[in-house]
Amino acid sequence: MKIIVCYTGGVGSQVIRLLLQHPEHELVGVLVHDEAKHGRDAGELVGMAPCGVTATKDVDELLARGADCALWHGGVWDREIVGALLRAGIDVYTGMAGFEIPLDQDRELLKACAAGSTSLASGGNIPGLISDVLPLFLSGYSGAVRHVRATQRNHVADYPSAFQLREYLSMGQTLKDAAASSAADAIWLDAQAQSAQLVAAGLGVDVGETVISSKEFGVAPTRTVLAASDLEVAEGTVAGVRWTFTTSTKDGRPFLDVVNEQTVVLGLGDGWRRTRDEPSWTVEIDGDPTIRCQLSLGPGAGSVADPATALNAARAVNFISPLVAARPGHVSVLDLPAPSGQLVDP
Repeated sequence: MKIIVCYTGGVGSQVIRLLLQHPEHELVGVLVHDEAKHGRDAGELVGMAPCGVTATKDVDELLARGADCALWHGGVWDREIVGALLRAGIDVYTGMAGFEIPLDQDRELLKACAAGSTSLASGGNIPGLISDVLPLFLSGYSGAVRHVRATQRNHVADYPSAFQLREYLSMGQTLKDAAASSAADAIWLDAQAQSAQLVAAGLGVDVGETVISSKEFGVAPTRTVLAASDLEVAEGTVAGVRWTFTTSTKDGRPFLDVVNEQTVVLGLGDGWRRTRDEPSWTVEIDGDPTIRCQLSLGPGAGSVADPATALNAARAVNFISPLVAARPGHVSVLDLPAPSGQLVDP
């Protein structure tokens, strides 16, 4: 498969590294924002040997490269560019929940898929793995499901983007500014509502409303500068945030809670993550039987600097083949077989 990668942040850069070593996929284009990256070799941009593929800001140039699939890992969701990719016959996978589910709520992207006979899918960590994929998988092993609770306790001190840490997670902001950050809340709520719709569809539920039922902050006990991003987290500013998203059935009965805790400093107080080796994800299915599953990244998490970023990147690369084979239109984990990884020599 011939692949375009859109943007070279933490996830996009790891996607490029994986593709440059993949036996079945070929990197043919990289889209960038920064003028300083335009025209540079994609391999050099991600710390690898030159690969002969130059990064570009020119979307039309990318569309002419004959790609089968594009992986979208931008800081924002750009419907115009995504629509152009889809109309050009290029399937799109995004690590963002950047569009409405079902897709027919977004007529323009639906038309783009029809015009290009292409497919659009999303996934990743959260939304994705912990908020819909794992709950749906585990529910298949329980009868008479009464309630689902999914918890992420993610330590992101090694995440490389200061912008995303500050703007989407409020890290380093004052408590006053973070509490008033309705734009970030809206992004997370929209994403979790889309995950909730997938879970509801899988469970056969007429879904009602998803709301932020609680939002908590942990503050930095001392000044910290995060080495991976150079973000300064001053004493007394936000170093942890925890949202709880609750979804109810159409008749008002809560059936799904998703807790999303993000920290850049450990040990912020009672209830906050204390050590790096604690489980990152827990899913509990209250049913017959009741199931509790914990998922962690392994010791050292392989050779990657940021395992959570690498998880999302691997998911994107592994999704390519199922997506390209999928029917046109919006497709989700309810439509596609679960992607699998690829064995390599140690």
